[in-house]
Amino acid sequence: RTKPAKRDYRVLIAVDDSESMQKSQAGDMALRALATLANGMSQLEIGQLGVASFGEDMRLLHPFNLPFTSESGVNVVSNFKFDDKRTRTALCVESSINVLEGVESVSSSMQLVFMISDGRIERDSRSKLRRLIREMSEKNMLMVMIIVEGKNKVTTSN
Repeated sequence: RTKPAKRDYRVLIAVDDSESMQKSQAGDMALRALATLANGMSQLEIGQLGVASFGEDMRLLHPFNLPFTSESGVNVVSNFKFDDKRTRTALCVESSINVLEGVESVSSSMQLVFMISDGRIERDSRSKLRRLIREMSEKNMLMVMIIVEGKNKVTTSN
């Protein structure tokens, strides 16, 4: 492209790194979704892209200030072990807000969070999640949750 991109989005892709992703065989699908999203966002020149993992806590694996390349993609994927004991979804959302607010920006760009998970949310954090999603909306942040499933187990009868 010869014209500079008109889009100035800040996008965080957060992938569930918990044991439940391994048990349900959704980890591989989550990493494929991550690769597809990251590749698409890079091709569209959306602005800044960050990648995080979450489970017990949230870890920023790829900072917003660096371009996302195939090499950085390999580094990001190598960090996923799918062995965290819990999926603290509300903590991830809260951390996402903090991360997005902590990134310096000259414009008031739209901020997106793609959360890739198997959809298992701790029952006691659901009301907190509702409050956090409202807070995100008020701060010009949009949350998109992508729920992935593993391959179905094929049973054969003889």
